[in-house]
Amino acid sequence: MKKNFYFTAIFVAAFSFYNDENQAWAKSSQYPYVSGQTLFEFKSDQKIDSKTKGVPRNNTYINIEPDFSLNLNKEWSIKTGWRILPIMQDRNGPHPERSRTILTADRGLNQDDTAFIVEELKAFYQNDDMKFFAGKFNPTFATMYRKSKRVGVFLTDFTEDYELREKIGFGAAALLEDSEITFNTFFNDITGLSGSGLRRRPREHRNGNLSGNTATLSSYTITVEGQSIMGLRDLYYNIGYRSLDVNNDSQDNFTTARETGYTANLEYLFKLKNNVSLIPLIEYVKINNFTGLRDRDAKYITTSIIAKYESWSASISNLNRNIDHNYDGSKMRDRQLQFNIGYKFNNNMVLDVSRVNLKEDGHKATLMGVMLSYVYKF
Repeated sequence: MKKNFYFTAIFVAAFSFYNDENQAWAKSSQYPYVSGQTLFEFKSDQKIDSKTKGVPRNNTYINIEPDFSLNLNKEWSIKTGWRILPIMQDRNGPHPERSRTILTADRGLNQDDTAFIVEELKAFYQNDDMKFFAGKFNPTFATMYRKSKRVGVFLTDFTEDYELREKIGFGAAALLEDSEITFNTFFNDITGLSGSGLRRRPREHRNGNLSGNTATLSSYTITVEGQSIMGLRDLYYNIGYRSLDVNNDSQDNFTTARETGYTANLEYLFKLKNNVSLIPLIEYVKINNFTGLRDRDAKYITTSIIAKYESWSASISNLNRNIDHNYDGSKMRDRQLQFNIGYKFNNNMVLDVSRVNLKEDGHKATLMGVMLSYVYKF
């Protein structure tokens, strides 16, 4: 398994570098040509204090996210996104929304859990006024799981809970002067691409009880994102609504219900003197009948303030994750209080160091984490 993981990582890196060598030739010639980027992340954390026994001290893993685009002409392209990472997702487990946990995962350098996932494979059209896409894709909803946010080492381990991934359907977006309005309609991927390579994640089945698992275009999201409100520049916002249907053929109709939720995000860029800027932000996410379980209601509140000076950044963030009526009937009251300092090198490499006071699934710990990330564009 380790050999498979390293072979895959080397293949992705070699493919990226090969395309970089041919980029100038391709873009100066006629269509088609391939472009994209690959994100490499190395994450490691160490427990420095814990009130919970049995939590391993160290954890290390590698995450690789290649995104490729076959550009057919100026408007049309075929886009695909992959992920190579240790996956802890259990669609039939107590937390089917999670891609991983922090304290209760299989901690340590264990590449046997590494999976190769095709997250997106879609036809894509864009002109000056609109976008259209169809196939397997990640619908828009909320923002704090985006890697471009760079809010420390640990934050996305919680916020990826409400990211919508691996759906089949189509969407369209209207491109306005300072905003983008997007509509997506979809269902969970139940094709062969819903499994995984390397570590075998089982294929999704239509008779499952998860929200969106209907094989019909009965789930949807609507989002509005922009960077100006009433003439106020540098005020970034994102609002959205999601509605995911459940399988009416299930034998558990009394315990399942349509998932609905909404989100609101605000960020403001204060530009100070001498290349200094401050970014306060807040994101609120409320989801009813989370993952399709009746009365399983979830609330995520993220607040942060980020300071930037030239290549340096520092941030303080707080994230509360409250989920009622879990599959075992329990309530969850999780929290992250994180302090981060980061530095961006000139070659698209970023180093982040974080300290987090963490409460997760009844476990409490203080961790120090390091993340080295590199984006290779071609």
